[in-house]
Amino acid sequence: MKGTGSESFKIAICSGKGGTGKTTFALSLAWTLGKASEFSLPVKLLDCDVEEPNCHLFLRREYDKNEVFAEKPVFDLEKCIGCGKCARKCRYNAIAVVKGKPIVFNDLCHSCGVCAAICPHDAISLVGQPIGQIYEDKTHSPFEFAYGLLKIGESQSPMVIDELIKHSLESGVTIIDGPPGTACPTVKTISSADKVFLVTEPTPFGAHDLSLALNLCSELKKPGAIIINRSDKNDDLIERLAAQHQVEIVGKIPFKREYARVCSEGGILAAEHPGLRESIIASFSALLSSARIPVRVEPASIEADDSYKVSSDDVYSANGYTEMTILSGKGGTGKTTVAAAFSALAKNRIFADCDVDAANLRLLFNGRILYARDIRLGHEAVIDPFKCSKCGLCAEQCRFHAISQNQENGNFVVNPLICEGCGLCREICPCRAISEKDAETGKLMLSETTKGMLIHADLATAAENSGKLVSMVRDLAAATAEQQQRQWLISDGPPGTACPAIAAVTGTDRVILVTEPSVAALHDLERIMKLVCHFGLKPAIIINKADINAAVCKKIAELARKADAAILGEIPFDETVKEAIKAGMPLTEFNDGPASQALKQIWKNLKEKTA
Repeated sequence: MKGTGSESFKIAICSGKGGTGKTTFALSLAWTLGKASEFSLPVKLLDCDVEEPNCHLFLRREYDKNEVFAEKPVFDLEKCIGCGKCARKCRYNAIAVVKGKPIVFNDLCHSCGVCAAICPHDAISLVGQPIGQIYEDKTHSPFEFAYGLLKIGESQSPMVIDELIKHSLESGVTIIDGPPGTACPTVKTISSADKVFLVTEPTPFGAHDLSLALNLCSELKKPGAIIINRSDKNDDLIERLAAQHQVEIVGKIPFKREYARVCSEGGILAAEHPGLRESIIASFSALLSSARIPVRVEPASIEADDSYKVSSDDVYSANGYTEMTILSGKGGTGKTTVAAAFSALAKNRIFADCDVDAANLRLLFNGRILYARDIRLGHEAVIDPFKCSKCGLCAEQCRFHAISQNQENGNFVVNPLICEGCGLCREICPCRAISEKDAETGKLMLSETTKGMLIHADLATAAENSGKLVSMVRDLAAATAEQQQRQWLISDGPPGTACPAIAAVTGTDRVILVTEPSVAALHDLERIMKLVCHFGLKPAIIINKADINAAVCKKIAELARKADAAILGEIPFDETVKEAIKAGMPLTEFNDGPASQALKQIWKNLKEKTA
């Protein structure tokens, strides 16, 4: 495994969703390669999960900081006549013209530049405004390190990721800890890598999300291999999936309570348990030698009951029920377990899965799909090669680098996985060679289960507009709650602090934050609390796996006290939670163990506070 000193390659570590141990493995891999005498290349770790970066919490270094800027519109009011063309052309509703005066909503702006390009009076300038930061320590040992941090409420995490990836090593191994999901941030991350580790766990949740990530690697033509975390020697589910996608499982990390404790205390697993070193090196060697581009496996076809009709235009009052949104800031804290338990315990309820990027709630409720609708919210540019003069203006001006020139025939082509459908290329093309077609966003669904109606959606691989799809899930859920006169609408929210989380929390009645006593979860809790409080909501907190780390539990309690946020209760570490997920059942119906009892008491407390 000796390096020549001139090699350079990038390894992305992704998971399809948070909470599988992606960051744990990324840190352990960087640590192990950096320490290995048989590996001579320099190593650098980049944390590209810019909405909720965690790697730095395990390293505790001093960093050089650089701002990341995105160009946003600034109006010259002496030139602007209030014609409103900019507002009409903005695909993101980031500009409004009220009584002839323009208003810019920077948190909605995607920095595409359309407004400035089409303004007939040259009244708009694009000015760089900070949307995040890059933190870097080139002196860190045994590996260099940098991470990105998106400002809370900003939407353009791919721009921060793009800037961070520029800090990769010119010679050596760059390990990239990727974001969750399969949308734009993950596309940006995997596109930059040579090969991909996909970290999963042997549960239906893990298998579902892994399949999405494998399909994304297939579309991007990136070789990958699988790491099973929390392996319990009953990994058949993942092994069958690996065989279907024709990729190898190159490593397994056992399911042990002491491993969870190391991570909760902010330790690097490979540093604390050197016995893992040999298997980590073997996994890395296997990735380099045998990683293959996954075979795409089409998801099971969705058959809806054609006799069931629903109107997506229903208007609701939001007065007849209480909407409760459950968030965590990041995956893996037990958010879906809590949401499923509440949905099973509540009476007179419906529930919704707003984590459209990797919806898991339906895996715990066997239901019959009554309604399914294909959603197309975005646009995709199409270049007519017979009209195109090959001037290259579209590729030069595209801020998302979605247009490139085919080296064989010279034609300019659009990469649909990167195109954000902003319309700039169409507006500026001097030959009128660019048109648009509707882009697939996903599928909106309503299912009937034994626990009530479930409204959910599946975001298409690499699709944009996940925030809009979240809003559609909430709208349909609200209409259903009103129509059926339900008391509760319980929503399992998305991870992060960007568009999907904003769409899930805006206008909800109550927010429950699920966290766990680890340094990473505490960091994520602080960020999601800022987002929730920004919308004038007062969150309540549930501490999962509370007996893992008493010291961090105290810090969570102190954070809650300062924010005047109630702690609804604590859930003890309980290995049967994993068994309940494998069985496809809400924990409160699977057994009456310590975690199940805690959830029942928390629900009782919550009802009393809501009454």
